[in-house]
Amino acid sequence: MTETVFSSIESRQNPKYKRWREYASHPEDNECPWILVEGWKAIEEVAFKYSPELLLFSDPQDLRLKQLLECSLDNVQLSSKLLKGISALESPQGVMAFFEKPCWKWKDLTPWILYLDQLQDPGNLGTLLRTAEATDMFSLVTSPGTVSCFNSKVVRASTGALFKVPLLQGIDPGELKERGYNLWEASPESGQSLFDVQFKSPLAILVGSEGKGLSSSSSAWASQQLHIPMKATESLNASVAGSLILYEVFRQTKNYE
Repeated sequence: MTETVFSSIESRQNPKYKRWREYASHPEDNECPWILVEGWKAIEEVAFKYSPELLLFSDPQDLRLKQLLECSLDNVQLSSKLLKGISALESPQGVMAFFEKPCWKWKDLTPWILYLDQLQDPGNLGTLLRTAEATDMFSLVTSPGTVSCFNSKVVRASTGALFKVPLLQGIDPGELKERGYNLWEASPESGQSLFDVQFKSPLAILVGSEGKGLSSSSSAWASQQLHIPMKATESLNASVAGSLILYEVFRQTKNYE
């Protein structure tokens, strides 16, 4: 069996190293073709389906490297210090991988959509990507002004779901209407109870931002409102509210059977 070959870099001034740091620092830029995934578990999960464009590691004797080295298109050893210079984590695990950014088209979207209006918290977007993956029926669409799905914190919070859930960014809700989706608004207290309404696709459910809720321009496109019954709190975190809605649709459609 042929031994996997890898190179090494020892200087911060290396042009390739500088480029990788730039990719890691500004993953949202259109000019950046890759996104960084860090940690053994996260990389292995994504690499199960997609080959890493580049695998970076510090210890070539680590037994966990074997399969990753075989499937990666390029492998480079870095010192722990150089690896930390790229990492966004306080305590890097000694391995990171760059993957090609996923690119979804309208034809990839499912009949069920969660539309996120100007969400700012990357953790919320990452959590909703994970929930959408768990239901295996929802796509995500975001409005202009919503945090980028390629934000490094979104990538970490999504734990691989970013590569599996169809997602379009910077879309106005009117475009969904034009493509045949019904649009319903998640409201803090107006409309029917989440547990009384009957869901039918194609449907896009609009969820507003953490602090301001749904914008008036997006709300104007909604033909119906629904709310999550609550007694002891004014509002829910956007990721909690969105997840509850996704799972109620999931339950009604019995997609788990």
